[in-house]
Amino acid sequence: FRHIMEAGRIRNQDSKMRGTINQDNKLTDIYLPRKCDYTDRIITSKDHASIQLSIADVNEDGTINLGKTSTITISGFVRSTGEGDAALQKVLRERKLV
Repeated sequence: FRHIMEAGRIRNQDSKMRGTINQDNKLTDIYLPRKCDYTDRIITSKDHASIQLSIADVNEDGTINLGKTSTITISGFVRSTGEGDAALQKVLRERKLV
């Protein structure tokens, strides 16, 4: 299973959903689906097993900087195959958060 899930990651590393932007630089889409950071699959509104983690950065003095966070999304498909922890670890390492 792992090689199938990794194929989408190799193909599209920078494919975050951006949506339609009008001339005033405002997002015009009503619903913007998320994408799994591990498999690049679209996470639908019916995927109740998916997770989204927001990890806040820490300042030099040890306080939390809530203005700058890193968001990681993992689909329910990855979690149901038992690869959720490995997927999270791989995404964290790629973003140099661990």
